[in-house]
Amino acid sequence: MEKLQWQERPRRLSHRHSRGSVFLEIQNNIVITAIVAVITTLFISSQWYTPRHHEIPHFIYQLDAEDISYGLTHCALNQKRPVVDKGLAASRLTARSSVGPRTILHNATLIDGDGTITRDCIIELQDGIFTRVSQGALDTLELTSDHDAVVDLRGRIVTPGLVDMHSHAGVRETPQLWATEDVTEISAPVTPWARAVDGLKPHDGAIPVIASGGVTTSLVLTGAKNSISGEGVVIKMKRANSVLGLLVNMTEGGGKPQRYLKMAMGENQKRQFEHSSSGPSTRLGESYWFRKAYDNARRLKREQDRWCEAVSTSKGLKSITQEYPRSLEWQTLVDVLRGDVRVNVHGYETEDILAMFDHADEFGFNITAWHHALHANLVMDQVKARDIAIVGFSDSWGDKKELYNVSSYLPARLAENGIAVALTRDHPALHGQWLVYEAQIAHHFGLDAESAISSIISLPARLLGLDNRLGYVRPGYDVDLVVWDRNPLHVGAAPLEVYIDGSSVVRASESLWKVSESPSYTKEYPTSRPSVAPESACKSGQSDIVVRGLKTSFIGDDGLRNEQPETGNVTVVIRAGQVVCVGERKCSEIAKQAADNSVPSVDVKDGYVLPGLTIVTRQHGLVEMRQEPSTSDGYSTGEEYERPLSSRFGIKFDGIHLERAYRSGVTRIVTPPQTNGFFHGISTLFRSGAKSVLDDGAIVEPSAALHFTIGHEAKSSRTQSVTSQISQLRDLLTVEKHIHPIYESAAAGDVAVVVHTNNKDVIAHMVALKKETGAHIVIMGEAGVPVIAAPFWGCEPLYWDGRHCLPGPPLTDRLGPQLLIDAGVQVGISNWDDTNNHIRSSIWEASWLAGPGNQSQALDLVSKNIEDILRLPRSRDFYPIYSTSQGV
Repeated sequence: MEKLQWQERPRRLSHRHSRGSVFLEIQNNIVITAIVAVITTLFISSQWYTPRHHEIPHFIYQLDAEDISYGLTHCALNQKRPVVDKGLAASRLTARSSVGPRTILHNATLIDGDGTITRDCIIELQDGIFTRVSQGALDTLELTSDHDAVVDLRGRIVTPGLVDMHSHAGVRETPQLWATEDVTEISAPVTPWARAVDGLKPHDGAIPVIASGGVTTSLVLTGAKNSISGEGVVIKMKRANSVLGLLVNMTEGGGKPQRYLKMAMGENQKRQFEHSSSGPSTRLGESYWFRKAYDNARRLKREQDRWCEAVSTSKGLKSITQEYPRSLEWQTLVDVLRGDVRVNVHGYETEDILAMFDHADEFGFNITAWHHALHANLVMDQVKARDIAIVGFSDSWGDKKELYNVSSYLPARLAENGIAVALTRDHPALHGQWLVYEAQIAHHFGLDAESAISSIISLPARLLGLDNRLGYVRPGYDVDLVVWDRNPLHVGAAPLEVYIDGSSVVRASESLWKVSESPSYTKEYPTSRPSVAPESACKSGQSDIVVRGLKTSFIGDDGLRNEQPETGNVTVVIRAGQVVCVGERKCSEIAKQAADNSVPSVDVKDGYVLPGLTIVTRQHGLVEMRQEPSTSDGYSTGEEYERPLSSRFGIKFDGIHLERAYRSGVTRIVTPPQTNGFFHGISTLFRSGAKSVLDDGAIVEPSAALHFTIGHEAKSSRTQSVTSQISQLRDLLTVEKHIHPIYESAAAGDVAVVVHTNNKDVIAHMVALKKETGAHIVIMGEAGVPVIAAPFWGCEPLYWDGRHCLPGPPLTDRLGPQLLIDAGVQVGISNWDDTNNHIRSSIWEASWLAGPGNQSQALDLVSKNIEDILRLPRSRDFYPIYSTSQGV
């Protein structure tokens, strides 16, 4: 205390000191300081521990009992590893109360976390755990309390709660604001000391919405902008006023808790530090930063082990003079080297995967899961040999080199080769509510049903080291349970009720429960599409063919969409690229004549023939990889009012995005010019299957529509506010329409004015502007004027303007676009995603929106309605054929 007081009151020089005495005192201080420095250096250098440049020097003094105890405790902990307590469920059952009220679900169809199906199931819940799971009639179970709640599920499907092991919910709150962005600490390329739990926001509105999709548990990870971004945390997706209310008790079974580290390799880190000298700008630099970090950790680990060895004898314990080596900066990586942390690595390319394998071998740590890894099929032997799981997407690709040209059959091929596959949404990169959609797509592209189910339930639970309590409906496990309206692998499936830790966190309205009893809400798994197309007489470029065995045709003899589909055993005859007959007996003679002329015939069991789909997109035909400028048409300022740009002059037909769109039945695409501001310009309707602009009919309509964006992303030097954007649009349709003929056509209602926005008040302004000007205004969002919804579900509140959207069942009975349809608004669905992801899924998403059994409306949403809304010519040239027997 006396020393502290002396430090707080330093001695002051008297004003009466002469300049000479002051100088003498300074000189004496310098001499004393030099002597002390020499003595200190000699003393430190005589000790067995020598601090290195990367470590904090330890003070040398006689350790007190607290310091010794701290070190000995850590020496003991260093000998232990986290374990999965397989006896946890049994101990919970033993410890539980047996007199409290129970919830008994009976007549359930249980699809367990590994895909195993048990019908006529009885599931008993009590005290937050499953207490009994049996099969049979309810009368086999005796009721023990009048307070027991008994629920007849009438054969409905239940599954364990879904588990997403790559999420940023809570640390990247939605709608996204600068103030709430806490996913990656980018002050350095290596931040293993960062912890997601320190930035977790329990009031993130996305958490209950994600839960409504059946996701009950998430691994919340730090981000991927730097190389080692920190520790993740496992949470339950329920409402809570404190972080503590979200956290999973990781020490319930005793021992060390499961822990999770996030690391990343690839393009993200290069982009983050591209213009900074404080981090890597190449993959070479990334590897250096990894190796440097783990070298520091290895040195610290050695010093800790030496300390523990030194105090392992009574003589060493008495003579130890320095505290146990510790470092906030590197301790997490030391724990990785000891095997205490499950390592999760973000990366896509094979060079990243193999480089990280080298680092793991050099420093001796294991990798639990490789996240994304969309090219892992090229190094399957190496991945399998290390028993590393892949945590990835089923169909997210295209906007940068490392995820370009990815096969949708990837999950199936990995699983077929014995590699564990877990699927994720990487919320909010993709909206976490729809995790089950990843499994649906993967199953469509060949992943067997059992693996599809386990990829979002039991497998991620195992990778988290929590499969002793999550991922299955078993006695003693957490009551995380989902009741589904139909088989969860059917597109559009939604939960009716979700339980987390034994409590119902969301329940659908009674009307949705009743609707789910319809036979169209099937409980059977859908079929998968074969990875290899069956042999067929139909060849690319063929203009003459006879198609037999069709169940339904949505086109008539004139090749146009018919109002009432033709059903039965339908035959379609196509000659010179045109439909000449659709029907049963009436086409017999024409089909026979075609056969006499050696026209090939194709037999399709229970197939469908559709008109080509028409979709509005943000950049198809103009951009291949959004993050690679050389692959795009480029971006204008969005202020070319006097000379509006037309995308017709930039469309390129040689990219894989157009190829895949065409193969999936999207034969016509509307794309506006690329701009960074309010005004996009004039969009073009073109054929996705054309080889070049010189092909006959490649450009179907050069002036499809005028496109504008109103909102934050459209702010520019000339339209710095939403007010100025709406004012400018009004001027172009009124007082300034004379500056170009396209505005006069728009003002007259001859050309559609497409406004891209998600803000309800902007939409209201557009309705008012439509009434004032008479222009044919179309909202690409949601509105009371013709609407093109993008994304199709109409609700992904990533940004502020979209915060009022409806999340859909079970939180609301209807999605936003469905309410518009119910109100008589003309609705189409399209894609405004700048990553080019979802266009080939359009027909599935249309069926999701239309609902089970409403095939005509689903087709209209992606063809006729788009054409009517934009006043485009009908599609008549291409007729995608879908075979239900092939799962297409």
